Amino acid sequence: MALFLAVVGFLVVTQLRSRQPLRQATDLPTWRLQELAQLVRQQEAARERLEAEVAALRRQAADYETALTAGRGLSQEMARDLEQLRLVLGLTPVEGPGVRVVLAPGLEPPPGLQAVGILPPEVQAQDLAGLVNELWSAGAEAMAINDVRMLATTGIREVGGDIVIAGAVVPPPYRVEAIGNPAALQAGLAIRGGFVEGLRSVGLEVEVEPQPRLRLPARPTADAFRYARPRTAQ
Repeated sequence: MALFLAVVGFLVVTQLRSRQPLRQATDLPTWRLQELAQLVRQQEAARERLEAEVAALRRQAADYETALTAGRGLSQEMARDLEQLRLVLGLTPVEGPGVRVVLAPGLEPPPGLQAVGILPPEVQAQDLAGLVNELWSAGAEAMAINDVRMLATTGIREVGGDIVIAGAVVPPPYRVEAIGNPAALQAGLAIRGGFVEGLRSVGLEVEVEPQPRLRLPARPTADAFRYARPRTAQ
């Protein structure tokens, strides 16, 4: 028994002595713990700064994407407005259904005037201008006379017996082509006692034919305004 107790005591002492160096090795000094805590705080602060920078970059990217989308939409809207303005100014060739009106000098004087030496009637500038106004009133969207594009500012006048349209002499017969609703345009010209009937009553030849497709040229350039200016707010 004494021998057994001696052996057990020896083993216990040996085990305790073997644990002492391990405990000493695992125990960290207090200054080392403070350094590690400071390092953890620094790493945490750096992580927070990086997260804030990432969030700011994401917001900036979203702002750029929004601005790009808005700019793209604005560019498309401006392109549509520009195309519409070019149509209004006659700077773009157009095509569509409409009517073709051929206005030509009369072959003989009006009835009842042949015996008094009256010559067959000639087309005058006012005749063409009145016909153009009738077509605009009936809903024409685009018009041309002998391939000369007509606008609201296009003048029709007589110079030395010739009809001048947009600065160019246009010979008869006069082919007036108007794009719009063919039925509405034809009905506007067929009004009883209207302008076309008046032209025929003086002996002029007037033919009106609906057309499924007309092609009108563009004007070379737009006329510059010399006196008109955009109105400023007061």
